[in-house]
Amino acid sequence: MRRVLITGMQGFIGRHVSAGLRSRGADVIDARRSGACELLREDGRTQAMDGIHADTLVHLAWVTAHGENWTSDLNRDWEIATADLIARFFARGGRRVIATGSCAEYDWTQGGVLSENAPLVPHTPYGAAKARTGEALLKAADDHGASAAWARVFFLFGNGEPSARLVPSMLDACLKRKALACGPHNTVRDFWDVRNLGDALAALALSDLSGPVNVASGRGVSFSELGELIEKITGVDGMIHFDERPLGEGEPPTIVADTARLRSELDFTESIPLETGLLDYRNALAGTI
Repeated sequence: MRRVLITGMQGFIGRHVSAGLRSRGADVIDARRSGACELLREDGRTQAMDGIHADTLVHLAWVTAHGENWTSDLNRDWEIATADLIARFFARGGRRVIATGSCAEYDWTQGGVLSENAPLVPHTPYGAAKARTGEALLKAADDHGASAAWARVFFLFGNGEPSARLVPSMLDACLKRKALACGPHNTVRDFWDVRNLGDALAALALSDLSGPVNVASGRGVSFSELGELIEKITGVDGMIHFDERPLGEGEPPTIVADTARLRSELDFTESIPLETGLLDYRNALAGTI
């Protein structure tokens, strides 16, 4: 049986990764199993490793405050802490590490469909720290004769995410019948239910696929298409107003993942289509209003 240590296991992504691993028969260990475990501190990283004898590490913890994460000084702190955590894991005999990167590592000046081989030219401290961390992880695995995969995440949605993000903002606008000003209607992004991501990361952790891997739907959806789906499942229209806000500085009109490695090499197929995920999310939010 595979023993998998997870950081960030109680977070937005982590709880779905742990569920996916358990469904595949893995023994899952929470890095915070003995209470508060501050991974930004050396003693916290020591505590996370003590007595666990895991063969696989899934590292999800990072600064995640919506909006603040792009420029936070904590990105550098997490980069340093992650390198040390991974070094400790390999030194204790760990054989495989999965950690999460971001589409923000790529060069967004061109946008479009991004493969793992696309240039890495991050434009934010968050993207830069993630890019350096991914490179360091793959080198550390190679130096220790171990394996590692760097999972680049795109645009997630699902119950438990920050309410200021696009999908919950659209759902909230329709459910509460209040106007929402949105960006250009023809902006295209790769939206994915976080439960699909959790399942994909679990499959990746238990595989031998290595290197960078885009973990996303591989399908572009425009803001207007997303809005139409949300209006359909809520039965409310006219609340979402496009073309009333510009995109953020440096954001291209299209960002979509090339998921050939995920589909062909990992043989992964998502179980939750976009509309089903949005409907489930709508039902969860409706119960809180």
